[in-house]
Amino acid sequence: MKSSAEYMADARKRAVPKSATVHGVKAHYWLYPASTVDSSKAKNLVLVHGYRGDHHGLEAFAGGLTDFNVYAPDLPGFGASEPLEQEHNLNAYAKWLEDFLEEINLKRPIALGHSFGTLMVSVCESSHDLFESIILVNPVGGGRTKPVSKVLLEFVKFYYWVVHVMPAGIGIRMAKTYLLVDSMSAFTTKTKDKQLRHWIKNQHRSHFNSFANSQVVWESYLASTENVVTPYVTKITKPVLMIAADLDEVTPVYKVKEIAKTMANAEVYEIKGCGHLVHYERSQEAVDVMNRFLAGSH
Repeated sequence: MKSSAEYMADARKRAVPKSATVHGVKAHYWLYPASTVDSSKAKNLVLVHGYRGDHHGLEAFAGGLTDFNVYAPDLPGFGASEPLEQEHNLNAYAKWLEDFLEEINLKRPIALGHSFGTLMVSVCESSHDLFESIILVNPVGGGRTKPVSKVLLEFVKFYYWVVHVMPAGIGIRMAKTYLLVDSMSAFTTKTKDKQLRHWIKNQHRSHFNSFANSQVVWESYLASTENVVTPYVTKITKPVLMIAADLDEVTPVYKVKEIAKTMANAEVYEIKGCGHLVHYERSQEAVDVMNRFLAGSH
């Protein structure tokens, strides 16, 4: 079985860094040309990462989806991309994604979103019919979670509120403390493999703190936690694959299955023994089901 680290290493061998100006600010993205088929004839696929991440988080998927030209942007305010000149709410991010695709002339790509990225993809498709087909990994759907999870999420919300009202220098240091980053890693990581847990912690330490300022952290946290995909996905008629995990603290599997029943053309694949970090914990299983889905939906 191929590890996420191996998939990421494969992806980086074919990564081409690029940039574009969208909404007046510079966005950085990476192109991973198809390597197992003629890239000039391959379909295009865009990766939309989740909250506080950057394109590195989904790079394992780029490493496994070798039949596609994969485009992976850093979302505004995260990674190498500059923040927006407006509030970083869901509608602003969705509008940015729509305009980003237009700016780089990427017409009707396949969309693959994780966590907050599933919200962005769903909003775009529900109103503008942008994508050929859609993959939603750990979709944000609400539903009943463990009481301790709800308490922890409320604490994080309060902490981020404090971060954004503090003087900028103090707020940045508070947001970047390894105590917070490591706690979030421990909360979302479910594997019992100690080596993998250590690797995931280091991934978060390396990439979770690449954000522009504490205001971005606060605004985008609200955008990612106070919205769900449900109002948007019911309007989507394209083929949709929803990958859920049975230990996900954000959206339980039963809720993902409920949402899928309200959709015109959706299927759910459940990954056992995994939480909110499918791209780190079970990338090969996810890549295999994605490739099967994409082969059948086209």
